Amino acid sequence: MFLKFVVNSITKHGHILINSKHFSVSSSQNSFKQSFTVTILDGAHKIGRNVGLLLKQCPLISELRLYDTSDAVSVVAEDLSHIDTRTKVKSFCGLSVLKHSILNSDIVISLGGCREKISETSKYLFERNLDDIRTMAMHCIEFNPRVIFCIAKPPIEAFVPLVSEEYKKAGVYDPRKIIGIASVGCMRANYYIGLIAGQDASNIRCPIVGGLSKNCLVACISQSRPEKVHPQHHKMIQDSLAICEDEVIKLYGHNGTVCLSPALAISRFVNAQLKALSGETNCVDCAFVKQTAHIGQFLPYMTSIVRLGRHGILSSHMPKINGFEAHCLKRASLYIKECIAMGESFVTGEQTDAKLVNKY
Repeated sequence: MFLKFVVNSITKHGHILINSKHFSVSSSQNSFKQSFTVTILDGAHKIGRNVGLLLKQCPLISELRLYDTSDAVSVVAEDLSHIDTRTKVKSFCGLSVLKHSILNSDIVISLGGCREKISETSKYLFERNLDDIRTMAMHCIEFNPRVIFCIAKPPIEAFVPLVSEEYKKAGVYDPRKIIGIASVGCMRANYYIGLIAGQDASNIRCPIVGGLSKNCLVACISQSRPEKVHPQHHKMIQDSLAICEDEVIKLYGHNGTVCLSPALAISRFVNAQLKALSGETNCVDCAFVKQTAHIGQFLPYMTSIVRLGRHGILSSHMPKINGFEAHCLKRASLYIKECIAMGESFVTGEQTDAKLVNKY
């Protein structure tokens, strides 16, 4: 019964391989916009600074806006401005100017608020980041409802549904434009597959499904390319993905946070979306988004392969998975459903039993 939800939905264009750093142009771009404005919310955060550094080098961005409640955001913007690229950097400090950082922006990225201790659960992160993400969502709804809202603030499994419900209440909901960035999961899967198989990780493409948080991410190792991993190593890789963030936090020590690899993953996804906005047609990655048809019956929101277009998500696809991966996804779905209910219930007022969420 479960396997009917995880059939192959790859399009007629052929097998889709993941990683936004390798996409090619396959259409005329003459009629498409080639210059964009991107807003980074929490731009003074450790991840925000690194994402800003990477996006400052993107030739498709004409204006990069950094917003934060901290005065340090102006220093970060000035520092980035010294980089000799065409992208102009502007800073916005304080809630009173949040709307100005969002107005007429093409992409808004909400990030930061990441785990600093391995004991921090998804429920804890939800409660800590809730006011921030909701304030940003409400401003986008009022001042720029058509913006592509990219969420990289954990837990995305709860915040994508929460933001979606807020947009529904306001009557401006477009599921194509609310995206949970999960690219770092693909990066980590590629790394561990390369480590086990003795291959160059930059040549590996492994899609992920489920979610991004601990116990939610499922790497589709059976669909990785090139196929170099023996089935007996699949569990080892899945287990490594579940604890890799904890291991880095331990190594960083007191108040450490994983900020470098997520920053690069976020910038890659944003670059892929910008290429799609400029007319490229082969922009593919993995993201936590609204699901439809038979997949939506299994999980209303989940990470899947997405093709990006001019309005955000053009289409989403479920890769083939083997029996072991189906078992992992079924187990992960319990946690994902609880996170979805946690996010939706905050807006709708419906009560939910969060005992599973409290465990991770």
